[in-house]
Amino acid sequence: MQISLHKLKQANDGLLLEHETIQFDLVGEVPELTDLGPVHVKARAELIDPDLFVVNAAIRAQAKFLCVKCLTEFRQVLEAALQEYFTDEPYRAVDSEEQEIHLVHENKLDLTPFVREALLLQFPSAPICRENCRGLCPVCGKNRNTDPCHCQVKSVDPRLAALENWHESDG
Repeated sequence: MQISLHKLKQANDGLLLEHETIQFDLVGEVPELTDLGPVHVKARAELIDPDLFVVNAAIRAQAKFLCVKCLTEFRQVLEAALQEYFTDEPYRAVDSEEQEIHLVHENKLDLTPFVREALLLQFPSAPICRENCRGLCPVCGKNRNTDPCHCQVKSVDPRLAALENWHESDG
């Protein structure tokens, strides 16, 4: 997604609206991601000063993940907001704690890497199909969300396993 500084500076109100769809191939790069649909970006570029402008963007995409608990594929809508400052004057480009101003070369700004970064920050670190996912049975491997499982899962701390055979009458 590219924004022309020339068009922005020529706009009467110093405002430029752009809508674009971008396709990213992040399968294999993001764990548990099985598919990523088109990424829809609505960007608003606004001239603040003659050599400084801000871009605000709304990002939306639909992704398919594998649930880390039950291994079921599910869809999730990802949404992100983006706000970045840009300039075409090298003296204005700064990287401070308060605000980062990016330098634009050749009168065109490529928003694609900024959109990609904002989207990547929205991916869940451990995707779960639903809040109350019961996962897979550790004994038989059935999906406990869809299949009945009557396995007895006995959880004993291995450090206390020796006490399992001890009876009160012994001591």
